[in-house]
Amino acid sequence: MTDRPESTRVNIYGREYSIRGEGDPAYIAEIAHFLDMRMRQMTENVAMTSTAKVAILASLNITDELFSRTRQLEEMEDSHQMFLSSLADKIDDVLAREDDSPGQSDRKQQTSVKSATIITPPIFQGSSPGSSKKQS
Repeated sequence: MTDRPESTRVNIYGREYSIRGEGDPAYIAEIAHFLDMRMRQMTENVAMTSTAKVAILASLNITDELFSRTRQLEEMEDSHQMFLSSLADKIDDVLAREDDSPGQSDRKQQTSVKSATIITPPIFQGSSPGSSKKQS
């Protein structure tokens, strides 16, 4: 019995490769096909004879997309964090107004404070990966 990962045969830009990995063979074939299509797109309008140059240009384009999407995700996370902070501030304001109104029992005020602490789950606390600003 061997622990070696299964080998998957793929075709990228006219050459056959045997990829050995622990991933699902269908997934490996899918990403190889994606790379093949990207490399072919690089040469649709410009004839390039160097496979290495085509591979590098395709890799740069794919990496650019990855970085752009990562940046978009970080911006959305920051936006969501700001929105959650704004909601928490509004909740704090409402609870503070309730605390200031006469006739509130100590027990009811304690329940309100406990509820307010449950609203912001720990997953949303802290900063997003790659973000250098401190979240409160």
